[in-house]
Amino acid sequence: MQNVLRMATRTLVRCLVCGSREVRTDEVVNRGVMLLAECPHCQHRWTEAAIPALPAPEQLRPALPARREVASAA
Repeated sequence: MQNVLRMATRTLVRCLVCGSREVRTDEVVNRGVMLLAECPHCQHRWTEAAIPALPAPEQLRPALPARREVASAA
């Protein structure tokens, strides 16, 4: 089994039933990443597919073309 550690991010979710913002969430890996959510106010529970994490900033920048060295005039 492969353990994957990712940076913790805040999940901004509202309850679909009562609209409470105090939703507890947890990520589960089972054939993909799933988000388990529970509202402590009305006890509503649901699952949804988690949004994939954004790539690292280095991966967002396009690679710079290689520079050629110019021969000296000496």
